[in-house]
Amino acid sequence: MKYCSICGDKNTFSFIEGNNRYHCKKCSAIHYQNPKPTATIICLKNNKILLAKRAFEPAIGEWGLPGGFMELRETLEEAARRELKEETNLDGEVVQMLGTCSHYGTIFGDILSIAVEMKVSDFSKIKAGDDAQELNFFEFNNLPMIPFHCHNKFIKEYLEKK
Repeated sequence: MKYCSICGDKNTFSFIEGNNRYHCKKCSAIHYQNPKPTATIICLKNNKILLAKRAFEPAIGEWGLPGGFMELRETLEEAARRELKEETNLDGEVVQMLGTCSHYGTIFGDILSIAVEMKVSDFSKIKAGDDAQELNFFEFNNLPMIPFHCHNKFIKEYLEKK
């Protein structure tokens, strides 16, 4: 953020209130950068979990849970349904929220991942979307390496609650 959104003067980036932040020396405005929320999806078919092989960075070619960033004016449930459709061509409904996980300093900034369990009735139209190279269902005891701490945390917590 190069310029102050209040007065238009040039911002400074330094340590304020416990974090590095943009702030304006002229009007004293502090510009807070908040975490970006994501909907992260756990979806099962015959007790196997759906994973997507990523088509883009970060971790291109690696497996992870489907999901993505919430859009403006979108609820968590709407974001989860949209992301499931975009990445898998499936329609589903949120059954429950499973938990949250924070990830700091990613290429997208700080992220607040929110995991949801989704139920899909019809898997016949499953097809990898633009964000995924491939989709597959895995036994919980035979998961591929998943490079995302939050995804592993969600899977572990899901299994503990089962």
